[in-house]
Formats: sequence, structure tokens, C-alpha cells
Amino acid sequence: MKQNIMKKWVKALRSGKFKQGTGTLKQYNSKGQVKYCCLGVLCELYNEDMKKKKKKTLPETTQTTQDYNSRFVDWHKCTNFGDKAFDLPKEVMKWSGVETSTGYLWYALGDLPSLSSLNDAGKKFKTIANIIEKNWENL
Repeated sequence: MKQNIMKKWVKALRSGKFKQGTGTLKQYNSKGQVKYCCLGVLCELYNEDMKKKKKKTLPETTQTTQDYNSRFVDWHKCTNFGDKAFDLPKEVMKWSGVETSTGYLWYALGDLPSLSSLNDAGKKFKTIANIIEKNWENL
């Protein structure tokens, strides 16, 4: 992973600006509140950077939870970045230097080898930020 992107991502995860969710990159509840997977935060950072550079951002399309599965019943809408709802789009991978779509940590964590798995297993953003910071060269 690129070190400069890692620093932005870690800062965003620690900032409190993004509320944590599971299962999809980005989801909305019935009140319009949004939550993110740690990978969804990286997608938001990509779009912010592309806007600043006046380049093409990833389109965000929102679908109802019935389009996914019943484990998301509390969330009414889930957002795709490009054509991805669950893992990183190739544009974000190229921009960030993350080598896999799930944020697999090469030889780093054993049973939960990806950032998406850690996120969905309930690890807090601050914990995930610490893992990214320590293992960014293995992403």
C-alpha cells in the first residue's frame, strides 16, 4: 500500500467522522444515517481525492437491502462504489496500492487475514487503523 494513502486512511478511521457498519462498503438506515466498512472509508477518500483533482469519481448507486440478504435488515439501503458493494473497486486498489479487494494482510494475522473480515468481526475502526499503520507494507 502507498504510505501517503495509508496515513490519510488511518487518520480518517480515527477521526470519528465515519460511523462503523458491517457487511457492505456503505449503508443507510431508515433515518438516512450512514455507516461504513473500513474499506468503504477508503472508497470515500478515493472519491474525495478524485474530486479535488477534477477527475472521474466512482459512481455511487444505492439499492434496498432486499437486493443483498437478510443479515442487513436494520439497514434499508446499501451503496455500491462503481459496481462493488462488498469489496474494493479496482480503481481504489490502484490508487491506494492495496493489492487485494478485501485488504488481505499478507502473513500478518492468521485467522482473520483481511481488513473486511476484521471489520465484520467487530474490530473497531481505531483498532483497524492501528493494524493498517503497523502492516501497511503488507496490504
